[in-house]
Amino acid sequence: MHKPTTRMWPIWLLASVSLLLAGLVHAAPTPDWPRFNHAAVQQHVLPRYATLARTTNQLDRAVAQFCEAPGPDRLQQARTAWQEAMQAWQGIQHVQFGPVQFLMRNFGLQFWPDRKNIGARQLRQALVSEQPYDSEFFRHASVSTQGFPALERLLFAESALSQLQQGRGCELSQAIAGHVADMSRDIEAEWRTLAAEDFSTAQDPELAADLAAELMAALVEPVEAIRDTKLLKAMGDNARAVMPKRLESHRSGHSLANIRANLSALSALYQGTDPSVDQLLRQAGDEPLADEIQQRFARLEQSLASIPAPLHVSLTQPDTYAALDGINAQLKQLSDTLHDAMDVLGIQLGFNSRDGD
Repeated sequence: MHKPTTRMWPIWLLASVSLLLAGLVHAAPTPDWPRFNHAAVQQHVLPRYATLARTTNQLDRAVAQFCEAPGPDRLQQARTAWQEAMQAWQGIQHVQFGPVQFLMRNFGLQFWPDRKNIGARQLRQALVSEQPYDSEFFRHASVSTQGFPALERLLFAESALSQLQQGRGCELSQAIAGHVADMSRDIEAEWRTLAAEDFSTAQDPELAADLAAELMAALVEPVEAIRDTKLLKAMGDNARAVMPKRLESHRSGHSLANIRANLSALSALYQGTDPSVDQLLRQAGDEPLADEIQQRFARLEQSLASIPAPLHVSLTQPDTYAALDGINAQLKQLSDTLHDAMDVLGIQLGFNSRDGD
C-alpha cells in the first residue's frame, strides 16, 4: 500500500534545491500516468538499482581481495570497482523517494558535501576504536563513515597502499564496502516489492497522479542542484578563486564522471522509456518543446565530453573555466525548459527558495 512520502534529499540537493512538491493540476488531455509510471519504474528505476547492487557487490569483493593480499594491482582493482559502483549510484541518485529513504540510506550511501570535514574526524576515531565494525557499529555510526565518500578517503589517499595495511585500515574499508553492498541490495529488493504493489498499469488514478509527480520531480529537481552544488560551489567568483576540493569525489578524480552520469540518467528518464516524458509532451501537442529538451540534453553531453579530466585539475585552467561557465548556462536553460514541460503536462512543482518567493 502506497503511503505519501516526504522526500529526504541528500545534502547536495538540499543545499541547492528546495522545490516542494505541490502535486498535479488539471490538464487536458490527461496523460496515461499508470502506463508511464509502470514503464519508468520497470525500464529505468529497477534496472539502475540492480546495477547499483551488482557493482557494490563487486566492490565488496575487490576490497576483500586487496586486504587478503595487499599490493598495487589489487589496490587499483579496488579503486576501479569503487569508480564503477559510484558511477552506478550517480545513475540512480536522482530517484529520492521510496526505499532509498528508509533508515536514511541515501545519506548513508553518500554524505556530501562535508563542509565541516566531519568524515575525516569520524574516520580517524573509527580507526582507533576497538569496537567491532559490525551492524551495531553502523547502526550508531555517523553517516559520514558509512558510504562512498568514506571509502574514497581510504582507497584514494596518497599513501593508501601503506596506510590500509596499518592498524585497522583494511578492516574498516572492508566493513564499509560490505555495508554499502548490503544497503544497495536491500534497496533493490524493496523497490521490486514496491514496483509490484504500487506501479502496475492498473493504478488508482489518484495514486498514479501522486507517483507521476514523484517521478517528474526526480527528472526536474536535480538539474539546478547539479549546477549549483557540483559546479558553482567549486568555481568560486572567478577563475582565480576556484576551490577544487569542493568538487564531489575530487580525491578519486571522479567529479566530471559523476556529473556526466547524472545528466545521462536524467536524459534517459526523459526520453529512454516507452512511454517517455518526451512522448507525453508530443502527445500533448508541444513537439517544439520536446525537440528543444532533446537538443539541450545532447548539447550538454557534447559540452561535458570536451572537458578534460580530472576536473579538479582542469578547473584551474582558464579555458576550462570558461567552458564550465557555458555549461552552467546550459544547465539553467535545461532546467527552465523542463519546468515548462511540467506546465504542459499539468504537473505543478512548488516554490524554489532561490526565487525569493
